[in-house]
Amino acid sequence: MKSALQLALEKTDDLVDEGTKLSRDQVEEIDQVRKEFEAKWAEQEIVLKGRIAKMRADTDPQTFAEHQRQFADEMNHVREKIYAERDVRLQKIRQQAS
Repeated sequence: MKSALQLALEKTDDLVDEGTKLSRDQVEEIDQVRKEFEAKWAEQEIVLKGRIAKMRADTDPQTFAEHQRQFADEMNHVREKIYAERDVRLQKIRQQAS
């Protein structure tokens, strides 16, 4: 008897075009790229949060509150930039399958 996962995977195999299936090497490369960019984001997040903590300690609460939206925007911008770069690399790997 097949598990629900096996049945679901079989159904998705029918939806995937044979020409777009990834090789084992490509799957591993995609996994490595994802890990690499997760690490890049984690590193940048630590740096940005450190800057925010320093700003909080060095300024009065009113000034910090006024700049809080700016900090959030900067974090979002950095994250989007990193993930956009990741997506480009992933797309190139996927295109190698075609």
